[in-house]
Amino acid sequence: EWQGITFAELRTAADAVSQSLLDRGLGADRPVMILSSNSIDHAILSVAATQVGVPVVPVSPAYSLMSQDFAKVRHIFDLVKPGMVYAAGLEAFGPVVASLDLTDVELVVSTAPADGTAATMFTDLRATAPGPDVETAFATVGPDSLAKILFTSGSTGMPKGVINTQRMMCANQQMLVQVWPFLQS
Repeated sequence: EWQGITFAELRTAADAVSQSLLDRGLGADRPVMILSSNSIDHAILSVAATQVGVPVVPVSPAYSLMSQDFAKVRHIFDLVKPGMVYAAGLEAFGPVVASLDLTDVELVVSTAPADGTAATMFTDLRATAPGPDVETAFATVGPDSLAKILFTSGSTGMPKGVINTQRMMCANQQMLVQVWPFLQS
């Protein structure tokens, strides 16, 4: 069954989560690492982080769900040194999360851990009241601000990070509109 969210709901949720990320001291040097398939919470977290200058590092679910040693995930984790790791649920992502040294890294989940693992619920981030810090941080984000770090497939070794700036993401959206003009309507 499809889940949905309106743009207004996304904005409200993203502002709340943005405030929670700022409250935790996340920023360019403390990004958010995402271990999750696509979901509404994943989208909210991505928008919330990028709008206030907190880079997101979405990791291919295959690295978490098909691997037995989680070497690629640990490699990415060690490179980016996230301040927060988001995993939709530990029933699927628990083994990879357990392989990471989460000392000084907050674990956030959308589904409560059945095994009692200490984690912050994503609903707690969404319950944060946004303050003026969100607009202040938003105003500092510019075209050359780091938005995402995407990792290569690692087919010839360990994955390599590819920096994506806000400008690059906007250029991509402009290209899509030029190729598919119906997207403007």
